Amino acid sequence: MSFMVQSLPLASGATVSTGVRYYVDPGSGDDSAAGLSSRTAWRTLEHVNTVVFEPGDSILFRRGTTCHGVLKPQGSGTPGDPIVIGAYGTGARPAIVGGGARATVFLHNVQGWEIRDLDVSNPGPRDETPRAGIYVLLEDYGIGRHYVVDDVAVHDVVSYDALKADLENGGGIVFKAAGSAVATGFDGIQVSHNTVYGVDNIGIGTLSQWNRHDLFPAGTNTFVPITKVRIFGNDLGDLGGDGILVQNGVDSLTERNTVDGFGLRTSESRAGILASNSIRPVVQDNEISGGSATPPSFALSVDAGNRDLVYQYNYSHDNDGPFILFCAITGSHTDGATVRYNISRNDKDVLLGDFSIPVVANGCDNGIANVKFYNNVIYSPTADVIIGSRGDHTPIEFTNNIFVGRQEGSTINDTTGVYDHNLYHHVAVPPHHANPVVADPEFADPGNVPGFRLAAGSPALGAGLTVHDDGGRDIHGAPIPRDARPNIGAHQATPA
Repeated sequence: MSFMVQSLPLASGATVSTGVRYYVDPGSGDDSAAGLSSRTAWRTLEHVNTVVFEPGDSILFRRGTTCHGVLKPQGSGTPGDPIVIGAYGTGARPAIVGGGARATVFLHNVQGWEIRDLDVSNPGPRDETPRAGIYVLLEDYGIGRHYVVDDVAVHDVVSYDALKADLENGGGIVFKAAGSAVATGFDGIQVSHNTVYGVDNIGIGTLSQWNRHDLFPAGTNTFVPITKVRIFGNDLGDLGGDGILVQNGVDSLTERNTVDGFGLRTSESRAGILASNSIRPVVQDNEISGGSATPPSFALSVDAGNRDLVYQYNYSHDNDGPFILFCAITGSHTDGATVRYNISRNDKDVLLGDFSIPVVANGCDNGIANVKFYNNVIYSPTADVIIGSRGDHTPIEFTNNIFVGRQEGSTINDTTGVYDHNLYHHVAVPPHHANPVVADPEFADPGNVPGFRLAAGSPALGAGLTVHDDGGRDIHGAPIPRDARPNIGAHQATPA
């Protein structure tokens, strides 16, 4: 009988060389056994935590069982030979219940780990205790490489509401670079195909205390990038705070995720998906809904310290808060943001006392420089204010967008924006607009993304302005025409 691990596929397409396979069965295992087969499985997390694992090893929990406590394994793998936590047998995912601990699965100052096929929860009292489901913490470690969390259910994580990098943080799946003596960051994070629900503070996120740079002079330490971040195919819901946050990312990609219900248990405004203090982050092809109104939470947020951010092809709908916020907090700036080919349907403006937060909100402490907002659809049949700018902020360039307001009329309260070749329906045209189209856009059926295709004869067809470096496709995947003027809005294909 062999106890060696067979080659396992990695996200990169590489394979894991063989290593020792360890088994854990909390129902009938025995910590004094060898742990090298299902018949000699270990029993407790406490015993697993005493072992220093080697590259290529795997720790397999029996399906249909539950472990109570904290899994805090030791040892590091490598990108080519990671250590894998997974499952064996048949039935439901093996469950690990933290019971109010700091984290249920806690990887501390280790690297080269993959977590798959688990059910992770961390219920506890609603107090001032930070808790996480899966927490990867590097403190004065240097650069940690290769972390995968795939096909894991993380739920019922009760944590306090705090998100600053210099505080203890909680959430569903959290990666944090901390310390002040050794420059610390991550290289290689994949979070994919997980379900995250009933979680406070943040659903999925990266955070760093190594965050000071020219656009974030109020940060701490020096800037250490978090590279090769890929967050895709996850379903998140019933979130106390933010849905997905990438902080300190360089060339990160967040795509094809679903966030339904965020900002539900918080004292501060949050977002469905956002990048913060990142360089060239891309957020695309996500669906975001169910954001709270009090305090107002935004489907997307163009946040502090970003450079050359891109939000594209996202579908935001039925949020009780607004679609997007452009805001760099005091002590920060953001330079370069492109928001294109997104659809916002039935997102709301919010009235706080006598202050109105519009569906598209520009400005809080500092404005965002070099913003291009084009070929989006803002369909807001209940909103009083579609766009607003607070204070004397850097203007946003609005081009080729469709704005649909309430039947009795909606407004744009923005004296700084630059408007060109946009279409307005039930929305008052700003006096400083160039080349407006005032008409019904004639959507096929604006109840979902396919319904926002333009019908034959739409006044938006061929009425747009050519935009250079436009991403190459629309929200439906159709190519953007190169030999003719583009359509206004998020749909470029010619109607049949």
